[in-house]
Amino acid sequence: MIFDYNVIWDSLPLYFGGLLTTLKLLAISLAFGLLAALPLGLMRVSKNPWVNMPAWLYTYVIRGTPMLVQLFLIYYGLAQFDAARESFLWPWLSSATFCACLAFTINTSAYTAEIIAGSLKATP
Repeated sequence: MIFDYNVIWDSLPLYFGGLLTTLKLLAISLAFGLLAALPLGLMRVSKNPWVNMPAWLYTYVIRGTPMLVQLFLIYYGLAQFDAARESFLWPWLSSATFCACLAFTINTSAYTAEIIAGSLKATP
């Protein structure tokens, strides 16, 4: 079996385009995930159950479901509802890149919120 390096060399611009898209998704999801995780982390350390429980439920559900399932629910699931297709958000929700970024942001915010809450609880 002979490996054809010309195929890889010819496809190299596609690989770099994919790398650029991945880095953009990473930067956006980390930035917005941190912005969402800061209040969630503060809510998680609250002694008031009306403040603590919604943040706990959010992190419990998001961290407990696989990210692929979340991505499928956002991209394919929301399209099942007429209200979503007729809303002003549909141009964004019909974009695979936006849905991937949204799923990554939601997932990142849940994990980062738990990290922030744990660090706040461990600080004397």
